[in-house]
Amino acid sequence: MRRPDFREESAMPTRRTLIFAPALLAAPHIALAHDAPRSASAQRGAVRVERMGQAEHPWGMAFLDGERFLVTERNAGRLRLGRVGGGLSEPIAGAPEVYRYKGPTNRSQGGMFDVALHPRFAENRLVYLSHSRWTDEGGGTAVTRARLEGADGRSPRLEGAETIFMMNNPDGSGLHFGGRLAFHPQDGTLMLSIGDRRNMNRAQDASDHAGSIVRMRDDGSPAEGNPFRSQQDKDAHIFAIGLRNVQGMAFRPGTTELWANDHGPQKGDEIHRIEAGKNYGWPFVTGGVDYSGARVGEGTRRESMEPAVHIFEETVGPSGLAFYDGPVFGEWRGHALHGGLAAKALVRTRIENGRVAEKEWMLRDLDRRIRDVKVHRDGSVWLLTDHEDGEVLRLTAG
Repeated sequence: MRRPDFREESAMPTRRTLIFAPALLAAPHIALAHDAPRSASAQRGAVRVERMGQAEHPWGMAFLDGERFLVTERNAGRLRLGRVGGGLSEPIAGAPEVYRYKGPTNRSQGGMFDVALHPRFAENRLVYLSHSRWTDEGGGTAVTRARLEGADGRSPRLEGAETIFMMNNPDGSGLHFGGRLAFHPQDGTLMLSIGDRRNMNRAQDASDHAGSIVRMRDDGSPAEGNPFRSQQDKDAHIFAIGLRNVQGMAFRPGTTELWANDHGPQKGDEIHRIEAGKNYGWPFVTGGVDYSGARVGEGTRRESMEPAVHIFEETVGPSGLAFYDGPVFGEWRGHALHGGLAAKALVRTRIENGRVAEKEWMLRDLDRRIRDVKVHRDGSVWLLTDHEDGEVLRLTAG
């Protein structure tokens, strides 16, 4: 099996600021300075966009504090340390090796995915990375835990890296790994999304990790209270099933509500509230169609399966999800922000009484695939753009 390319590249500590006034926001395809992605749009007020660093296909990020953050690079399988105003570091030593499928078409979505900090990170320095991994049986989604050292200096490194979880039934597919991480705000358990590995029927099997959300303790073992833990024909890690390829997942602030966005086959991208033991229907319940145009499933509802909170009529390609709870954009407070890959947009949804009451597609004129969304403690919104010359962007009020 051919291993990934770990080609090094120099850090690019570039930073630039763009300010979009309301009149400019509505104008399509405005030409900007040479170092800008292109242009941006939003409907409510001026937005200031700053580039905090540049990375190759960044996928996930986590804030260490007010000034430092971690960013993963999917294709290269790397982790970098960023500083506000200082760009990104050279790749951090000690990161796990990742698996990328190398078949006849060289087609793969594998690599380094998300990064999350242990709830007691200040005490134990533990960092969690989701990534694709190869075993003798095949490839799949894994979680590696390591201790971050040297983050205050010039040579950050990971020590004691240990793969604490590997999905069962690995195979040779290079598609649909999922990979989003989220720590439970009360009990500290870790949630991980796993894609259906482009084999849709696996998502209906509660003994198979493909197409599920799994929940584990901080050492990777199944969490107490998981819905199938005591059933011999089910898997103890599984929390929910019937999902296609969740790449956005977050707890709503001040609650224990877990929310996710899921890729539809073609159109039909979905928003779900994830609850223990529930079946979210894929591939029987979907609003999308196959890439050939053929119908998939039986429609948007089926008895004993949870319908989506919302099905997008427009193709979003959702990846990254955050609830806004900061002071900078007051009109967004409580709303969900979704990264849009296919849409090349930041999609804002206001969710009330179990439905989407309002939605807005923002920043489309940037013309960039948005891979991840995070809200900083100061209320700014941070985005990752999924390109070879991808960026770490910070949004503040103009």
